[in-house]
Amino acid sequence: MIVILVVAIVLVAGAGAAALVRASRLPHPTSPSRAQPADPATSARARAEADGAIAQARNQALAVRETVREEVLARTQAVEASDGLLEERERTHRDRRAMFDDRRHLHKKRRDEIDARIASVAEMRAEIGATIERSADLDRQTAERTVLDRIDNELATEHQARVEAAVAERVGDVEPAARTLIMEVMQRQLHGHADGAPRAAPLPLEDLDDHGRERLLSALSVIADDTGMELGVDEDRAQATLRGMDPIGREVARQAALEVVDRKLQAADVPPLLLRTRGSLTGTVRQLGEQALWEMQMDGRPELAELVGTLHYRFSYGQNALLHCEETGHICGVLAAELGMGQVTAREAGMLHDIGKSVDHDVEGSHAIIGGELLRILGAPPGIIHAVKAHHFDEEPTTDLAMLTICADAISASRPGARRDTLATYLARLEQLQTIATRHSGVERAFPLQAGREVRIFVRAKQVKDAQVPELSVQIAREIETEMQYPGMIKVTVIRETTATATAPAQIAAVQAANRRRAGNGDDQEAIPNGTAETPQPEATEPEPSGINGSDQI
Repeated sequence: MIVILVVAIVLVAGAGAAALVRASRLPHPTSPSRAQPADPATSARARAEADGAIAQARNQALAVRETVREEVLARTQAVEASDGLLEERERTHRDRRAMFDDRRHLHKKRRDEIDARIASVAEMRAEIGATIERSADLDRQTAERTVLDRIDNELATEHQARVEAAVAERVGDVEPAARTLIMEVMQRQLHGHADGAPRAAPLPLEDLDDHGRERLLSALSVIADDTGMELGVDEDRAQATLRGMDPIGREVARQAALEVVDRKLQAADVPPLLLRTRGSLTGTVRQLGEQALWEMQMDGRPELAELVGTLHYRFSYGQNALLHCEETGHICGVLAAELGMGQVTAREAGMLHDIGKSVDHDVEGSHAIIGGELLRILGAPPGIIHAVKAHHFDEEPTTDLAMLTICADAISASRPGARRDTLATYLARLEQLQTIATRHSGVERAFPLQAGREVRIFVRAKQVKDAQVPELSVQIAREIETEMQYPGMIKVTVIRETTATATAPAQIAAVQAANRRRAGNGDDQEAIPNGTAETPQPEATEPEPSGINGSDQI
């Protein structure tokens, strides 16, 4: 509005200034510079024009002022209307806020009433509980625990009774049929003994002279380096031994060592011999794998046939791994036929369940998991892969095929004559006894005795006190009971020995008197020197702990 007023004033001033300029340009009647007097008519006309311009400017100013006044009035009315609307909104907001405050006060009042009622109820419950506890002479926690324990015992007893009844009913119906089925399956197997395939070759050294022995050991060293075996020489027994975990490398070393002994080859002749032996054995391995797959009515890739053939040179407790896999496959097929399952898939799962043993010497992990990964790479069905991984519960068995494979594997491994596990179990038990005993602080040596029925433990006297010996023996016995499986009992003996030695000096007067008596009697024995006389004592020899080695030997 102020801007409009300023514009109007400027317009009026401009109109007045224009009129004055026009009037100043007209000749003045009294001006001395004019040579001639002005024409009256012209003066009158100029005056009239000036008056008209002034009037026109005045009219324009009045019009502008009227327009400005009307606009200012309109804007004033609009502002007043806006102020009224704003005031109405503020009034509404105040009303709503007042209503909200009323509701909040009402809610607070109701909440206080509810809190008061809750406190009253809690107080009443506390009073009632205290009255009950006084009447029953029993606190609340003990009463709740007693009731819950009673309910738990009743439910557990009822549940156990139902489970036992259901199990007895099912076992009574299923056990005879299962026993008959397993007996029929086991009677169909032709292999009634552990495999006797050659795994060891005697390499006597006693019949060789020094030159021949050196030649043989040099050749055996080349064989060991090439096949990854470990060469050991027993000088007492005059024997050389090659040890290793790789079944193919072990067989290559065995055949090459036999040929070296028979043909009396030099070390320079060993590399070509190993090359020929390895090539021949590769063909034999593939042929064995193809034959086994053909007998199981399986179509396998060459890689699978080679892995299967490798199992022929892998042994577990004296049982040939390939024969074990074939037997497990046959058992799976028979069980599947009796149970109405797929025989082909069952035979494949049983045949391939130990396929991981062909490479477990090179790959870290359980042979079940390794075998499952190998079959996955070779494109085997997921059901067979799961059965292979789960047959030792490395993976939770979730299918009937997995459980069938577990049963067939157990039947093949546990039937009479399947395994020669006496020596291997004995050595493993002795080694485990030594491991459990020697892992404790302060233990110096441990010796298993009486075929593993007793273990004697020697401790360091500076690290283990007398009061700690009984506690240590009990602790080791508990660990043996927890970690080992053994027949009968195992006696644990902890020995702590302290030896102290002192020397008493000889009495000089007594020695001189003895010398004089000997001189007077003419005794030719030498006189006792003035000093100490010690009798040399034999040194105590300690038995060396027997070494335990469960690896296959050549």
